[in-house]
Amino acid sequence: MTNTQKYSYHTHNNSLGIFDGQSSAEEMISKAEDLGFEEIGVSNHLCVHPHIPNRAHKMFLNDPVKALDIYKKMYDELEEVASRHKIKVYKGFEVDFFPSKTWRNWFEKIIKELNYDYLIGASHFIRSPDEKFMCNIYHLKDLPLGTTKEVIDEYLLGYWDSIYQAVASGYFDFMAHIDYCSVSGLCMSPEWDDIKWKLVETISAHKQPFEINTGGLDKIGRPFPEWKICDELIKRNIPVVISCDSHHVSQIGRHFDEVEKYLAEKGCKHRFKISK
Repeated sequence: MTNTQKYSYHTHNNSLGIFDGQSSAEEMISKAEDLGFEEIGVSNHLCVHPHIPNRAHKMFLNDPVKALDIYKKMYDELEEVASRHKIKVYKGFEVDFFPSKTWRNWFEKIIKELNYDYLIGASHFIRSPDEKFMCNIYHLKDLPLGTTKEVIDEYLLGYWDSIYQAVASGYFDFMAHIDYCSVSGLCMSPEWDDIKWKLVETISAHKQPFEINTGGLDKIGRPFPEWKICDELIKRNIPVVISCDSHHVSQIGRHFDEVEKYLAEKGCKHRFKISK
């Protein structure tokens, strides 16, 4: 399609050997240029919390001073790579939001020291209400043996609460994969519909831009969020951006034509784009 979105702000690379991308910043930016993209945003994960299970991945950090040092070095590397290319490169973060005062204080101090262009709100963790226990959605096997459905449901409420509060916080330019827990088959039954409707109402009340994440089409056969949530938010004129959530050069711009066709059929007029 000639009018397909020619940028993505939700991409990841393997900077410093710490982050979870499979390709380098050089490879990702070069590929975006080859595809004729107008601009590209790099949004490696900002995952910092005193109780984060950092054994699961090096990018999960529980020391804000160490985290800030890593993020500064990542941006220095990105700026050097970007200087060798003509395409506009934006510096962002995909931020795992937590409601606690401790997390907010850490987060606000970190971003104050960084020259970022945009922030994406996200939640990848189920958690207890006090945030002393949390588990990445991809690491549910790490839940204690015998954890009951009732306890898991309580943790899942923490997941949704993080998204509600992230939207209300005003921190973020747009929200990522707002029903990401579905990647593990969670919250798919009708009993969760009221929770999802509350999310639609919260996003609408705050006019919070959101993404249609095409990675879901590869993972579970539909985007994040599910089509009916997209339908409702588009109907309410909430700005939308297509995101590839690429972790490898082969994923940049994946399924953009398909989603662009859907947006055209829905008469979507409100699109998010960075203006800097």
